[in-house]
Amino acid sequence: MTRCEILEKLKEVFKMVVSTKVDSSKLQEESNIIQDLGVNSIGILYMAIAIEKTFNVDMTQTSISSFKTVKDVIDYIEKEQAK
Repeated sequence: MTRCEILEKLKEVFKMVVSTKVDSSKLQEESNIIQDLGVNSIGILYMAIAIEKTFNVDMTQTSISSFKTVKDVIDYIEKEQAK
């Protein structure tokens, strides 16, 4: 799966999980998950669960709070899928 495909699927995850007024179509790799997208700690937990199911990756081996940007999430997904 390419980075662009992962980003597009993350946009879908974001729409499902986060109910804010942020336009998920503006989701970019540089977007800060908390500051730019307004995701709170509970939202991050829900996103992690949705990411596990959507991308078939295990996120229990990492600290969810270590993800600051969308790029961090994409990097992790790529690394996990390469295993």
